[in-house]
Amino acid sequence: MPVYDYKCDGCGHRFEEIHAMDATPISVCPACGASKARKLLTTGGLIGAHSGKSSSPPPMPSCSGGGCGGGMCGLG
Repeated sequence: MPVYDYKCDGCGHRFEEIHAMDATPISVCPACGASKARKLLTTGGLIGAHSGKSSSPPPMPSCSGGGCGGGMCGLG
């Protein structure tokens, strides 16, 4: 399930919530109780169904050939 970032426009509290993509966004701030929480536009993250850990992209390979500027290393 995706992890969503929220911010309360009332008190400024930032928090994360895990819920389905089609779920109604959270509107009540858990810190102050105001109905001023809004979902932030972020790159987001996912929680694995079996691992409970957020996924991250694999590391980029490093270029040791010295030819990256000209596209010689295969990364460009």
